Amino acid sequence: MKISAKDEYACLAVLELALHYDPDVPIRVQDIAERQRIPVKFLFQIMQALKRVDIVRSKRGTDGGYVLARPPADITVGDVLESISGPFVQLSSNRNGGNAHQLEPIWNDVGSAIGAVLHDVSFASLVQQARARERQVMYHI
Repeated sequence: MKISAKDEYACLAVLELALHYDPDVPIRVQDIAERQRIPVKFLFQIMQALKRVDIVRSKRGTDGGYVLARPPADITVGDVLESISGPFVQLSSNRNGGNAHQLEPIWNDVGSAIGAVLHDVSFASLVQQARARERQVMYHI
């Protein structure tokens, strides 16, 4: 499994929406891009892909932007990665004739193991971790 820039940006965008989660207050793409250092044009494409699979919703107009379609606890890193890149283990189309089936159970197990880990990490838990790190960094004089 390889995590592409698109995968990472999608996770960062969803994390940004989770950090500021309010289903009634959309966040502009430009604000997400600035806070997470994501190229705006690329982020627009990512948000459209996430919208198609019902991870985010959009609102048009001057107060428009994006919100999570579900609470952060109901969206996992696995959900986002699968929506952007498909299955965790993708077998090549060049399958070496009839011998490829011998290894297929291993690749299926690898895909299941990766999926189990990634579907176990919700964006609510990532928000908790981010907030805990922020508290540790505070200095008091």
